[in-house]
Amino acid sequence: MLYPASLEPIAPYITMALVFIDGLLFGIAIRKAVTSIVLLIVAFVIAGFVSISFIPHISSSNIISNVTKYATTYSSSLHFTAIDVTFTVILFIVGFAIGLWKG
Repeated sequence: MLYPASLEPIAPYITMALVFIDGLLFGIAIRKAVTSIVLLIVAFVIAGFVSISFIPHISSSNIISNVTKYATTYSSSLHFTAIDVTFTVILFIVGFAIGLWKG
C-alpha cells in the first residue's frame, strides 16, 4: 500500500488494522451468506417441486479455471515478503474467526 509521507512511520500498524478489519467483515459476511445459501437451496427445492426452473447451468470446472486464471494474473502485482504474508494471513484468519463467531 502507498501511504502519504506523514503516515509512513505508522504504515505497518494501519495495514495490520485494515487486514484484521477485512477478515472481520469477511467473517460476518460468510456467516450471513451461509444462511442465505440455505434459504436459496430451500427456494430451489420448492421451485423444483412446483416445476419452475431457476437453477442456472454453470460448471464447477469453469468456475475453478476462472478463479485460477485471475489468481495467477493478479498475484504478480503483490509485493510482500514472506513474514508480511504470514502475519497478514494470521491477522486475516483471526478477524475472520471472530467475524464468524460474533457475526
